[in-house]
Amino acid sequence: MNLVFDIGNTRCKAAVFHKDELVELAVEDFSIDFIHSWVNRFPDAKKAFSSVIQFSDSDIAFFETHFIMNVKEFKSFPVKIDYETPETLGDDRLAAVSGAASLSENMFPCMVVQAGTAITFDYVDSKGCYQGGAISPGINMRFEALHNFTGKLPLLKPRATFAEIGKSTNDSIISGVMLGSLAEVKYRIDSFRNSNNEAPVFIGGGDSVYFEVSSKNHIFAVPNIVLIGLNYLLNINS
Repeated sequence: MNLVFDIGNTRCKAAVFHKDELVELAVEDFSIDFIHSWVNRFPDAKKAFSSVIQFSDSDIAFFETHFIMNVKEFKSFPVKIDYETPETLGDDRLAAVSGAASLSENMFPCMVVQAGTAITFDYVDSKGCYQGGAISPGINMRFEALHNFTGKLPLLKPRATFAEIGKSTNDSIISGVMLGSLAEVKYRIDSFRNSNNEAPVFIGGGDSVYFEVSSKNHIFAVPNIVLIGLNYLLNINS
């Protein structure tokens, strides 16, 4: 068994894998107690985590004491890293491209989009070399920015369906944020496809439900791609 944790800005995912099969999954607000409860249930499992948040010294000591490896601690990766500042590369991005490598059976190139607090775009070239990507505000962050940095605009939530031309202020905000996010992702995918034909694109993250996904176009929704990547890293480093 492998036990893995994807610690995001707002939520923590815990998952148990048997080989490549996801057998149990839970999502809660991050806390050491939550992670500890899973460690107690699976004391003999190999364990790994990725995180986009800063930990206290006591949190770090907990992970070390319970032999829960951070993604950066692994010796072997399915991709080569061609990034000018690898020490600043987010755990989630590295785990996600590892997940893409697992899903594509190490066939490259590929592209990974993660839609959460931020929208990230990551690229692996035909030689299996991770090239980097882009980071953009996520959907909810865009709504919050319009509300927090203006005097009168309300705080709204994402919608799957909306009018392209808003007939009210609320509808105009929703159109601007949703269509802008969708257009950005579409542009990135189209640009990647212009150079890489039918190479796969994997879309993960909690907001992936808002983006058009079709296996016919080799675009795959993989909400748990970070967990899949962590499991894969544990397996290839065993």
